[in-house]
Amino acid sequence: MATTRKSTKLKTSAEFKLEIEKTKLKLAELEKLAVAGEIEEIIKNANIVATYGKIKEQLKDTNDVAILSVIADLVGAKRIVITQAPAPQRKPSDPNKPRKPRAKKTF
Repeated sequence: MATTRKSTKLKTSAEFKLEIEKTKLKLAELEKLAVAGEIEEIIKNANIVATYGKIKEQLKDTNDVAILSVIADLVGAKRIVITQAPAPQRKPSDPNKPRKPRAKKTF
């Protein structure tokens, strides 16, 4: 049996340019991940987490946002906004809906 083969369609320059843009975006994402991993390794090796824990232990009355904003100021980081979002609230269960009984465990 002979199979018929489709002729390959050549891409236009516009298609190549779109492909290049998509590839550049993927490359930028990979670079961000690489830098994030590198930063994470440096932080783990520098004992920053332990130092932050000591600071937090000494200043039990202050919240995390205040500590982090002071650290950002001391380091000289500009345009950093540190906020703390409230904990997400669960949707209250419907009191009219009957509860399903749990299955008994048999060993």
